[in-house]
Amino acid sequence: MDKEIEWYRTPISEVFKLAKSSPQGITDEEAAKRLILYGYNEIKEEKKISEILRFLSHFNDPLIYILMVSGLITTFLLRYVDTTIIFLVVLINAVIGYIQERKAKKTIESLKRIIKVKARVIRRVEKEIPAKELVPGDVIVLEAGMKVPADARLFEVKNLTVDESLLTGESTPVEKFSETIQEKTAVERNNMVFAGTLVLEGYGKAVVVATGENTELGKIAKTVKIEKGVETPLLRRIKHISKFIFFIIVVVSILNFIIGVLRGYDPTFMFLASVSLAVAAIPESLPALVTMSLAIGVRDMAKRNAIVRKLPAVESLGSVTTICTDKTGTLTQNKMKVIRIFAGGREYDIESKDSILSREELAEHLDIYLTIKAGYICNTAIYFLKDGEPITSGDPTEVALLEVASLAGIKKQFKIIDEIPFDPALRYMATAVKEGEFVEIYVKGSIERVLSMCRWALAEGKVVELDEHRIHKIASEFALRGLRVLAFAYKFVDLEEFGSIEDNLDDLIFLGLQCMIDPPREECYEAIKKCKEAGVRVIMITGDHPSTALFIAKELDINGSVITGDKIEKMNDEELKKVLKKTNVFARILPKMKLRIVKLLQEMGEIVAVTGDGVNDAPALKRADIGVAMGSGTEVAKESAEIILLDDNFATIVEAIDEGRNVFRKIQKILAWLLPTNVGEGLVVLTAFLLGITLPILPVQILWINTVTAVLLGTTLVFEPREPNLLKLKPITGELLNPAILFRIIWVAIVLVVCAYFLYFRYDENELIARTIAMNTIVFFEIFYLLSSRSIDLSFIKTLKFKNRAIYLGILAMIVLQLVATYSPHFNVILHTAPLDASMWLEIVTVSSLVFLLAELEKYIRINFYKKFLT
Repeated sequence: MDKEIEWYRTPISEVFKLAKSSPQGITDEEAAKRLILYGYNEIKEEKKISEILRFLSHFNDPLIYILMVSGLITTFLLRYVDTTIIFLVVLINAVIGYIQERKAKKTIESLKRIIKVKARVIRRVEKEIPAKELVPGDVIVLEAGMKVPADARLFEVKNLTVDESLLTGESTPVEKFSETIQEKTAVERNNMVFAGTLVLEGYGKAVVVATGENTELGKIAKTVKIEKGVETPLLRRIKHISKFIFFIIVVVSILNFIIGVLRGYDPTFMFLASVSLAVAAIPESLPALVTMSLAIGVRDMAKRNAIVRKLPAVESLGSVTTICTDKTGTLTQNKMKVIRIFAGGREYDIESKDSILSREELAEHLDIYLTIKAGYICNTAIYFLKDGEPITSGDPTEVALLEVASLAGIKKQFKIIDEIPFDPALRYMATAVKEGEFVEIYVKGSIERVLSMCRWALAEGKVVELDEHRIHKIASEFALRGLRVLAFAYKFVDLEEFGSIEDNLDDLIFLGLQCMIDPPREECYEAIKKCKEAGVRVIMITGDHPSTALFIAKELDINGSVITGDKIEKMNDEELKKVLKKTNVFARILPKMKLRIVKLLQEMGEIVAVTGDGVNDAPALKRADIGVAMGSGTEVAKESAEIILLDDNFATIVEAIDEGRNVFRKIQKILAWLLPTNVGEGLVVLTAFLLGITLPILPVQILWINTVTAVLLGTTLVFEPREPNLLKLKPITGELLNPAILFRIIWVAIVLVVCAYFLYFRYDENELIARTIAMNTIVFFEIFYLLSSRSIDLSFIKTLKFKNRAIYLGILAMIVLQLVATYSPHFNVILHTAPLDASMWLEIVTVSSLVFLLAELEKYIRINFYKKFLT
């Protein structure tokens, strides 16, 4: 069957002709033939990757390569303890990654579960079959509570409403009809039903026009299969750093080997020495420290109602420059609320608690009382309070009418004697209730339909002639403000003269308008403000009406005009990029359009976070730099995202961005402390060969320093509290190794070499003592440098406000361990150390503390005179 046919624009007679079917459906024999031709009505799963391969994939990482090379080198040097520690870190890192991403490939399975339902089908006779056996041309029967099994064109409808939030993300039920749609529209295909959506009420018959992967749901599944998630900013940065480290280590090691051989050293000895230099320079603990930082970020974000499914996503949020958010349920409360009532020629602001009239006042304002009463009586929803909390059921619009009636104190049960249920074709609902010797008829519906039945209007308790033009103008003004407008009218007749509602729907009295909207979440006002302060742009992408979208955007101070999906379809990529630079609100958007917007923003250099909760959001969530799914959303959306918000709240995204920036800053601190000291240790070895002197520190001592400082000092930076005002900084779009940190790597490494050699030469008449002093000088150098590294920009005095007991406990443990390494006879043998006297310790502490003073001075100069190098 031609997938390009616009079924919603095709007359139903032509639909049956093209589908080779009829209102009585097709025969079982014909269905069997078509099943062979079109295949089962199901979504095919992706080829599954074995759990073993999934686990092994976590070793495919640049930092892991560094560790494995280190492990091989230490094995070659017969340093089996170091080898064990290194490969243990590799294993732990892989296990953590595997656990975090164990469920990352369930998107297609989730989509398949959605369509696995039963179907009522007419194949000459009505019967029930598995939905997977449906074929194009089948006629399906739809009733309340059923899940739509395939895409189909309606030809018989009675009060049919469908929840299409799965595909559109919008919670408002869609009213269906069977008439052909003449105008070409991208979104509103209300004469069709789609696989996976839910029938809320009514009855309908439809002819199937698409099954399996040709349905709207199937097209999304295919897009998700094809669409590849982009690499997170953190992984891109780590790869860049890894290449940088590899390049430096290889160049320096080769240079060391060449210099040594030219100076007459034995090539075998120089090879081992060059390997020792590489061991000294490789930051073995970096992957573990980064993983720990991310894991702590995951824990902290969980406390803020954000569940992280992929570790790198924690930091990546700090890099976000643009958030593409849906509207319903994320920026809004996902419930309708009456906020304006027009009655008796006056407008009432229902958002204000003071504006709800008391029962006594309602008696004096008959017009608004009857308008609210009409909404209460023309209603099939449920609303009541239990322990102060509302219990609701039914159409959100009708729930909103009951809520305002409850606030107005209307709770009486009226005796209904006749009723016309709401019908999308009629566009109104009418209810007749008995009031003494009279029958009161109340009508609720669209402004055009209700006014067509009215001749009079109620104004200040008096019946006057209807000014239809004025009412239309007022209703249009409400609609332009993004409000959904319902009109109400009534009529009373003698009980004896009442026959039926149909006989009494003329010359009605117009009562008023009730205007409602899905209001913004209170916390979103502050969240949007914080986004602006953080330099993060917010773009609203919704399937809702453009007026509604623009109203909510203006309420939340999301600046810009609105562009609709039909206009986007007519634009090429370059035209749309120009629009994306200045437009922040997109309405009537289909899934493919949302995906296209995200791709183009990424091409424009933006780091994009996307929020979503429906199946329609899955492709964009997967493509985004960071996909953020709602906790109440579909499993498909959750499995396509890196982060899940348990509270469905946009404000939580802003808090997560704050946490992401904190993790990024934490990783920067680790790099700023770890790399200069590792480079310095490598330079100590290289300098010895350049000068042609004895090594001031042995390889075993270097391995000791790297192991104990990483555990006792480096890990303490992971527990550093969040620095203030991170959200007020610009998005983190630069590299982890920015100019300020690169400068530190150079000068700190040089200072370390100078300090170590200065004290080594002072005591070089005793080589054992000199090497012990050099080793302790490097350790205390790293301790003092750690104190300054608690913040890259803030002074040490300001960091004293941060409560991090781990750093002081780590320093204390490090000092104790160095005393043991210096004075224990067993360690003296293993590490080639010797006891030192008090004066030597005084010199060690004095000289090594120089780095603290220089680091603080460098921060002061950079912050006050070279702000462009701020991190």
